[in-house]
Amino acid sequence: MYVIGLDIGTTCTKALVVDDRGQVAAAGSSGYELFSRGGCVEQRAEDWILASVKAVREAVKRIPAHEVAGLSVSAQGGSTVAVDDRGKFIGNSITWMDTRAQKEADEIEEELGGEYIYHTSGWKINPALDAAKIRYMKRDRAYKGADMYLTTLEVVNRFLTGEPVIDPTNAAMRQLYNVEKNDWDEKLMKAAGVTREELPIVRPTGMKIGELQREAACKMGIREGIPVFNGAHDQYCASIGAGAVHEGDMLLSAGTTWVLMGIGEKPLFTKSYIAPGKHPVEGLYGAMASLVCSGASLQWFKNEFLPEDFGRMNEEAAARREKAKDLFFYPYLTGAFYPNWNVKAKGILTGFTLEHDRFDFARAIMEGVSFGVKRAVKDFSDNGCGIRRITMMGGASKSFLWCQMIASVTGIPILRLNRTDICALGAAMIAACRLGVYKDYHEAAEHMVHVGHRFEPIPEETEFYEEKYGRFLKMWENVRKYYEQ
Repeated sequence: MYVIGLDIGTTCTKALVVDDRGQVAAAGSSGYELFSRGGCVEQRAEDWILASVKAVREAVKRIPAHEVAGLSVSAQGGSTVAVDDRGKFIGNSITWMDTRAQKEADEIEEELGGEYIYHTSGWKINPALDAAKIRYMKRDRAYKGADMYLTTLEVVNRFLTGEPVIDPTNAAMRQLYNVEKNDWDEKLMKAAGVTREELPIVRPTGMKIGELQREAACKMGIREGIPVFNGAHDQYCASIGAGAVHEGDMLLSAGTTWVLMGIGEKPLFTKSYIAPGKHPVEGLYGAMASLVCSGASLQWFKNEFLPEDFGRMNEEAAARREKAKDLFFYPYLTGAFYPNWNVKAKGILTGFTLEHDRFDFARAIMEGVSFGVKRAVKDFSDNGCGIRRITMMGGASKSFLWCQMIASVTGIPILRLNRTDICALGAAMIAACRLGVYKDYHEAAEHMVHVGHRFEPIPEETEFYEEKYGRFLKMWENVRKYYEQ
């Protein structure tokens, strides 16, 4: 018996086939385009379906396809498409990176107040989320005739089963949902100008939403009628796929932007606007925060100033701790967001002299980003979500130096997995649990999640970084006043 986890990401869809022993048997993938102009970032919703078909067909070539017993979907959140009364898409989807609705976001914040929006939806007002985006779409004649507004999960669920169903983790990303009451919020809907009938039905993660339709089955090359289980937002699926399913776990997705998800026993509403939501694991909550431009800072520096490959850079930077001890980097190349929230802020590299070189700078960038993780972990802990271990995924997790640095900076063990496609793995775990292969996500993690390396804090390094981190914070406090003028 096999299950399929399908991950509909921002630029690519991945399909992962897992057997009933928890072993990955096959995988497939298919990419698609983003269309960008200024603050507008769009995507064809049709491509999510086409890519799902291609990815599954590729994957099931390597197994007896008739033995696939169920599937579930991990989806990017906050990418929205208008649909007419015949179910046809009206234009492209407006993705979670799109900022065209800033005016509408400002209007909603003035009408409802930022604190109501945050404490209801779990998210700071944001032009990329649906409260603002749908208000914009309602005003734009290009979306005239819209009957419903669907995001990625519902579009794919509708293709698979005929039912455009969403789950609570993706509903929360729309900024129209009351995360504690588990229902669409009347005030947020009214501000967006949308009705309950124009939004999808919310069903729990893991619930069977239907059976695979004939058309989808034929196109994908698997059996018609197998159960399709409601999935989750990709970061929540990633937490399941990483085994971050216990109170005190944290998932660190270290890509272009670094996304932190802490797991706790209560919703985390904070002055720094950490985004809380109910976790698919019963009784637990997720709490998300994004360290914007963290991975992008090092990639930018390498592209512009460092012709050597990442392997050479890591090797050289590893030997530069003492030489770079007075170098400080603040990764605010696109402004300071969580936890500082100052869009006027700029990236800063300070403390260098004629003796420093590009490898010293590379290390300073890695340290500056690591200090951002430490500050976030303290923020989570100060607000009641103490972190005992961090599981790290994404491009930066390939760097032994960076993983060890974060462990020593934070004083918390870092686990690096031996797979990269953990969003799809998390979706597969949802299907496996609902089919009874495992009794719950904890048991599934024991069989399906494999740690490649564990990085323990090195006491001497932790002591060094504690002193440097103090100077990092003090220097920022002085600079912050300048940007607040």
